[in-house]
Amino acid sequence: MCAAEVDHHVARRYLLKRRLGKGAYGIVWKAVDRRTGEVVAIKKIFDAFRDKTDAQRTFREITLLQEFGDHPNIIRLLDLMRAENDRDIYLVLESMDTDLDAVIRKGGLLRDVHKRYIFYQLLRATKFIHSGRVIHRDLKPSNVLLDANCVVKLCDFGLARSLSNFPEGPEGQALTQYVATRWYRAPEVLLSSSWYTPGVDMWSLGCILGEMLRGRPLFQGASTLHQLELILETIPPPSEGDLLALGSGYSSSILHGLGSR
Repeated sequence: MCAAEVDHHVARRYLLKRRLGKGAYGIVWKAVDRRTGEVVAIKKIFDAFRDKTDAQRTFREITLLQEFGDHPNIIRLLDLMRAENDRDIYLVLESMDTDLDAVIRKGGLLRDVHKRYIFYQLLRATKFIHSGRVIHRDLKPSNVLLDANCVVKLCDFGLARSLSNFPEGPEGQALTQYVATRWYRAPEVLLSSSWYTPGVDMWSLGCILGEMLRGRPLFQGASTLHQLELILETIPPPSEGDLLALGSGYSSSILHGLGSR
């Protein structure tokens, strides 16, 4: 069944063992390199360049993995392979055993020392990409891969963005607003601020840490407004300076209204 979903030249090089997951954008398999015996993960991206948005996401993921892949806590891109239809593309990545989301959902697997070690590695990876003026924008437990020794590999850079071509400050940036899974989004992202900083990744890391400690997500909002309400039940209401920094009167009025409840 797996062989029917993969191009012949890929199947000749890699022995597919089992499918790890399938979504709207692609399929991931666990496989073995027939030449070296190395266990790998093969990610097939469907119609990778179907439109400008998909093309940008694919291009960013590939180029950033090539740039950052030597870091011990970032997933390594081992190979790229074109599909015969010239639309799909295969990413061959190092294989990991599971992800943090699956570990948290099972419950009781992580002792305090494991949580400290995992979060330390997450901070290392995030500091590294931020030092290159790149923000990940989609940090969440399912993008934190783990092996049996609790070694962390950060993955999925499709929503990442380089800030290198933008001057510092809100006048220099106009960044995509719809990024990251809602439960891990920073308030400025939820409020569609056109400018934000690497701090949005730090917010996501805080949400991940809280989830590891509690065993369930910190803020499980059913909508953007509900997400903001849950956040403002926990943190102090925004200052006038915070509201002005959003650069949007509409967003500021929403946040001001929520904060005054």
